[in-house]
Amino acid sequence: MNRSSEINTRLDEQLHENHKSVTQNNFAEGSTTAYAELHTHSNYSFQEGASEAWDLLLTAKQLELHALAITDHDNVSGVMEFAQAAKELGIKPIIGIELTLAHGLDDPDDTEYEPAKRPHITLLAETAVGYKNISLLTTHAHIDAEERNDPHLDPALLADHAEGVICLSGCRRGEISKVVSNGDIASAQHAAKKYIEIYGKENFFLELQQNLVMGDVQRNRSMAVIARELGIGIVATNNAHYHVRDRHRLNDALVAIKNNKSLEASHRERRPNDQFFLKSPSEMGVLFTEHPEAITNTLKIADRCEFDITSDAIYDFPSYDFLPPGHTESSYLRKICEEAAVRRYGSVTPEVTARLDKEFDLLERQRLVGFLLQYYDIIRIAREVQEDLGLVEPGLDIEENPPGRGRGSSVSLLIGYLTGLSHIDPLKFGLRLDRFLPETLEGEKLSPPDIDLDFPREIRAELILRIHERWGYERAVLTGMISTYKIRGAVRDLGKALGIAEDDLSRLNKRLDRHSSISALAKEMAELPEFRDRVDAPVWQMLIELAQQLNHFPKYLAQHPGGMILSARPLSETVPLQRSAIDGRYICQWDKNASEDAGFVKIDFLALGALSQLSESLELIRKQTEERVDISRIDFEDHAVYTDIHNADTIGVFQIESAAQMQTVTRLRPRNLTEMAWEVGAVRPGVGVNDGVTLLIRRHMGKDPNWKFDHPLEEPALGRTYGVPLYQDQLGELAVHVGGMSAVEGDQMRRAFTRRNDERHIAHWKDKFITGALAKGVSPEAAEKVFGKFHGMYQFPEAHAFAFGVTAYQMSWLKHYWPLEFFVGIFNNQPMGFYNLETLKEDAVRHGVKVLGPDVNLSEKKAVIENGALRMGLTHVAKLNTATAVPLIEERTVSGEFVSLANFMSRTRVQQEVPDLLSAAGALDRFDNIADPDRIPPTITDRRHLRWESGLRYRPRGEKKDGSRQLAFEIPVEQDMIALPSESGWERMIGEYSATGVYPQGHMMEKIRPHLPSTVIRSEEVRNYANGDRISVAGLVIRRQKPNGKTVFITLEDEFGHSPLIIWPTMYQRFKQQIKESLLLATGTVSRREGTMNIVVENITPIEESIPQFPSRDWG
Repeated sequence: MNRSSEINTRLDEQLHENHKSVTQNNFAEGSTTAYAELHTHSNYSFQEGASEAWDLLLTAKQLELHALAITDHDNVSGVMEFAQAAKELGIKPIIGIELTLAHGLDDPDDTEYEPAKRPHITLLAETAVGYKNISLLTTHAHIDAEERNDPHLDPALLADHAEGVICLSGCRRGEISKVVSNGDIASAQHAAKKYIEIYGKENFFLELQQNLVMGDVQRNRSMAVIARELGIGIVATNNAHYHVRDRHRLNDALVAIKNNKSLEASHRERRPNDQFFLKSPSEMGVLFTEHPEAITNTLKIADRCEFDITSDAIYDFPSYDFLPPGHTESSYLRKICEEAAVRRYGSVTPEVTARLDKEFDLLERQRLVGFLLQYYDIIRIAREVQEDLGLVEPGLDIEENPPGRGRGSSVSLLIGYLTGLSHIDPLKFGLRLDRFLPETLEGEKLSPPDIDLDFPREIRAELILRIHERWGYERAVLTGMISTYKIRGAVRDLGKALGIAEDDLSRLNKRLDRHSSISALAKEMAELPEFRDRVDAPVWQMLIELAQQLNHFPKYLAQHPGGMILSARPLSETVPLQRSAIDGRYICQWDKNASEDAGFVKIDFLALGALSQLSESLELIRKQTEERVDISRIDFEDHAVYTDIHNADTIGVFQIESAAQMQTVTRLRPRNLTEMAWEVGAVRPGVGVNDGVTLLIRRHMGKDPNWKFDHPLEEPALGRTYGVPLYQDQLGELAVHVGGMSAVEGDQMRRAFTRRNDERHIAHWKDKFITGALAKGVSPEAAEKVFGKFHGMYQFPEAHAFAFGVTAYQMSWLKHYWPLEFFVGIFNNQPMGFYNLETLKEDAVRHGVKVLGPDVNLSEKKAVIENGALRMGLTHVAKLNTATAVPLIEERTVSGEFVSLANFMSRTRVQQEVPDLLSAAGALDRFDNIADPDRIPPTITDRRHLRWESGLRYRPRGEKKDGSRQLAFEIPVEQDMIALPSESGWERMIGEYSATGVYPQGHMMEKIRPHLPSTVIRSEEVRNYANGDRISVAGLVIRRQKPNGKTVFITLEDEFGHSPLIIWPTMYQRFKQQIKESLLLATGTVSRREGTMNIVVENITPIEESIPQFPSRDWG
């Protein structure tokens, strides 16, 4: 035992004895010490805090702490979650922060510290103004720092933001604590006086900490003397980083991870012992026997902190600042809507007027009219971006080719339909407002609605930039998103900290999949032969234990994919801002849940590849035919289109192309847009609860004619979907009609089930629901059964399902009537959807589209239509991006086509891999024909010959190592050419696939099939077999899905079509490694059910293991 450990052990023993004595005395006197912990770190002190807010608060309640402050490092990401949970538990929450300063107040202004040595300061929000100032200071700490991940504050800014703030001098890294520890009392006094000048004697306290660390006692004594001499208070804190002592192991591991070191190598960075946990008032009283006023002051400070972030956060809904003269927000928006109604309906009908009256009444009561006008502007800015980028013809009506599409519950808004936010007519489909704008009772607080907008991918970045420019960076801010630990990340990071070999961690992670749970990690390891004998080893046991604790812990703050908050005032007054990883963007430190709880109005700008494809396909149709297709006015009841959908001819079709959707669509057989919305909504995790999909389909098809509601009161909510809660809205409606709640309460109850770590709310809502249901005459049994339909699994809002259902139908319509334009659009907007380019190519061929490979003389940057065929673009060749392809095209346009490899290489400045990739892709095949156009039959330039020649001809340009210039001129190489064997058909095919991701001239299974066992059938033959027949199929894996973490769905593709496989969980454990291969041979039994067909796998092997000498050059 070293000297430090010995001293700590003795101090710990002394504490234990003193604790027993003091506790006995207090109990004897009938009183205990009261204490509030004012310096606590949750796991939002990223990679340092080792406990969740709920664990800290629950422990604080058990310890009977007077109050608890959250003071995470340089961020307030967890304060909303903390404050809500604290109020629920009856603990007073205090909002604060531990900020990093660039240097001390007493240091010269140009002092620079290494990040690990910068001083800390603890700030607590006494009032709403104080929290505003903390938010502004934190924003400066992040925005003003040179490095995005190194926040630190210029201490000169403290004085301008001191009102309403109580300042504690900080932990051991505080400016004053450090100089006191060094014995420099004079400097400590001088620094303290500067803090007093800023905060005043009533608002500045010297922070004493006693964690049984060498030097604590003397430092505290010295600081107490300084405080008495200066007439300021002292305050005790424990700088808690975890809720119970045992969590110190996780805290140590997190600090090691943060510093990219092992535990063994991170002694200096880690806390010196295991005493940084929440302690009871009695324990703190023992520790601060010499300084009782430090304990008393915790209570005085806590009582002074009146700020409640759950109700006092300052935020104003955005107003509209661009009104024409003579208009209010309501009159201007009404004018826009009525003009659009004439275009949409021919006139402003009584039905339109009534709906607009209702919507305007709700919007005006919630002060959201200006918010809707902001959206109106955003849609028009999006159209400007499209036009500026040359993506659409200038002057198109918004309705004809909308730049964005609403999703979510906002689609139910008629105002949204008339202003271009939505492409769904809510009157036609009877969409309700309840989910988007529920009626509120007096005194009820409505969570602000959010409107999700999908935009083509290519305009989103520019659109966000222009919105920043229009509203300003402080009033248009992107939402934060908390990245959390999953099993692979936890194993990797903790394993490195524990010193486990990286090879072992890599092998283990490869064997785990994303559905593996941390709680089942030991079981997963026991099933892996190379880890079976290690599970019980101490280091692996520690890994399993810590990984369990780390499950779902916040890892860092990232940018939400598209969420943006609009505010009437600078948002940094309400929540700190920091720079995004993308230059020019700023994010707030709250995620979508905290932003919603704070009452923020949030817009989601989402990039949707399907909209890019749709927009491009419509433009192609216009350019090719001069026909302008108004996609909003096509026939939505076209029998031919629905036949394609029923037959699962949906590869490449938005929302209905997955294996699960294909299975469902053949069973449900939608015939109109209402049923398309069912289809889109059905394949969501929440609908699968209680086998909802099967119930919906059977009842819809009349196969269960005697079904009944669990209680007649369900009918208003569930009648339209045969008693199945298909949509989010219906759960809220159940709460209203069965549970007797208001619409707002019903929505709050639904949300409680979806929040992370909000299971504790469910008991409250269950009691309220059951009580309300009983009051309405529902039996206890029926009330329990209806409540059982609530869950936290994801479902679509009804309007959202309609929005996506319409888009899915429109894509199916395009695929049926304009297949060439459809597939060009989809080729040019990869990656998206479920399938690779080869699968899409095969589907295009099945629809009569001829697909031509890239050609250096015929291809453009992206795919184009060439004489009625799809010609792949140069950027479809691997590693050839726009920067490489465009100069080639420009050279060809200016100087004519390339006539030979020598000509190509002398005219372009490309790396050697470019001609090699182009030749592998077949893009140089026509050089022989260009040289001898009259040759019959035409020949293909040999690709192996081209690659040899390119190696001989390649001459690097630029400076040599000795600084001299490399001259660029063509050197004869014919004398160095040798006769090489031509590539086989198999080699050409593999080369094409490697270079482009497709086989332009066929399918690889054509080459493989002659070598397969004769029992293997073609995919097109599967339909001829009956239920229960045993068959074998083979093909290329084009899709693997494991939606519930148990059953695996695999789709095999051969040259004739697709074979759907199902692997049950028991078989998955047996074949989990084999199914990772690309080419598989499967044997199983045919399963037919309600129009669907699958092969239930009994055995599966990689094709490579089934064919001797695979592959061979002799294959074609």
